[in-house]
Amino acid sequence: MARTRGAGDVRGFGTSALRNARNADRFIQAARTHHDVGVQVIPGEEEAALILDGVRQAVTFTGKPMLVMDIGGGSIEFILATDKALMWKRSFELGATRLLERFHPSDPITLEEHFRIGAYLDAQLEPLFAVMDRHWPTTLVGSAGAFDTLAALVAEEQGPPLAPGAVTSTFDHAVFDQLKERLLYTTRAQRAALPAIPDFRVDTLPLGLIAIERVLLHGIEELRWSRYALKEGAAWRMLGGGR
Repeated sequence: MARTRGAGDVRGFGTSALRNARNADRFIQAARTHHDVGVQVIPGEEEAALILDGVRQAVTFTGKPMLVMDIGGGSIEFILATDKALMWKRSFELGATRLLERFHPSDPITLEEHFRIGAYLDAQLEPLFAVMDRHWPTTLVGSAGAFDTLAALVAEEQGPPLAPGAVTSTFDHAVFDQLKERLLYTTRAQRAALPAIPDFRVDTLPLGLIAIERVLLHGIEELRWSRYALKEGAAWRMLGGGR
């Protein structure tokens, strides 16, 4: 599709799935053989840096630290940054699909399962919480993925839907809490009936909501959505950004 639109340089990036797959080399070779696409498997730290480069194209940072969160299927990346510097970054193998496969929650998820998943995330994210306790970011920037769905749902409830070209929006902690309470304990069929939730995110959305919930408990007051993430960060670099 990119080539039909005139792209002369097409690159692929392998993230959590290929970092962990035993047959990653076979997949990479097949991508080269069948589609002439080179796939570079990047470590989690590099993934986080590319995400920040993308988010900066959509969201204005300030001198106060802001926390970026990118929920993927295999991993979640966190980046603490200001308008001047990247202060801290880390990738955790806690993506929504991994959590789904680990806990196999009921339909709908139960309160006990909610607490069990939350306790697991709290234990795994201790290094993040230690950094947050030192720097006290009050704004969480959610990039792409589950946050695309969250932003669309918030826009539907609070006003007109997001414009096709919108790349960012802002809402507060209380708005997220209301949405989480309404969606978390719904059935799969109820979530699938909501136009703002894509089919591929119906099963994993509750896990994403719980992950966001755990982070918000550490002093976050405001949430911002960024449509841009890793792909846009990679494109920005390919086009000479940062030179």
